[in-house]
Amino acid sequence: MKTVISFDLYADMGFLKKPDINEKIYLTYNMLHKPCLLGILGAIVGQKGFTKNNEFPEYYKKLKNIPVGIKPIGKGCEQGNFTKNVTTYANTIGFANADGNLIVSEQTLIHPAFRIFLLLNLEKEDEQTLYNRIWQQEASFIPYLGKNDYSAWWYKEDVKEYSFQEFKGAEEFQIETVFIKEDPLVNQVVEHQATFRNNLSFLNGSFMYFEKLPIGYNSELYQYDYADFAYTDWRLSKDSFLPNLYKVDNLIVQLN
Repeated sequence: MKTVISFDLYADMGFLKKPDINEKIYLTYNMLHKPCLLGILGAIVGQKGFTKNNEFPEYYKKLKNIPVGIKPIGKGCEQGNFTKNVTTYANTIGFANADGNLIVSEQTLIHPAFRIFLLLNLEKEDEQTLYNRIWQQEASFIPYLGKNDYSAWWYKEDVKEYSFQEFKGAEEFQIETVFIKEDPLVNQVVEHQATFRNNLSFLNGSFMYFEKLPIGYNSELYQYDYADFAYTDWRLSKDSFLPNLYKVDNLIVQLN
């Protein structure tokens, strides 16, 4: 049996390191991405992480095919973007820099929070365990948001289960989660203009957020594979082609 559930993941701070930065400042992705989320799910289930070079961890091999959807939420989020701060610290271990202490600056997400949608197959033992532990607000290991200094949590009162079906399209629709886009998004929005008292008018959308995010690991290079994502409150037209859309209750989400 398959089901869709959601839970709201919170952290005081987060650091989702971009691997392509080689200066003395480490930058973070703004949005939680699937490879990081799979690590959190693996901690909940109790599966091993990275232990050897050129070998994928247990959690990734067992959970990578779970379709997931991610929606930014919470007080730290404004139109899809989270508040960020830069912290500077000294690495005094000695292994980091043979010439002395290494001074590092790190960009940090402030109060990141995400609504996580999961399409689970309860006939699979690992996914049944994940389902049960999310409902019970339990985890085998402490989940964290990109760095073990930044623990993450959720509340069982926020967990929801949905009726779901593949979305077959509509004249216009709005997607609740971040979604992979292949064509320019501005060509797909529906522009409704409303007029109110004093001749004030506005269109029915207010923002578009874009970010290139990891979607998984390349099986040969052991590096991230990427896709272009968007998040918006604009409604999209019936001509928009977006894969892996589902209707969960009355919401449209993309689960990849």
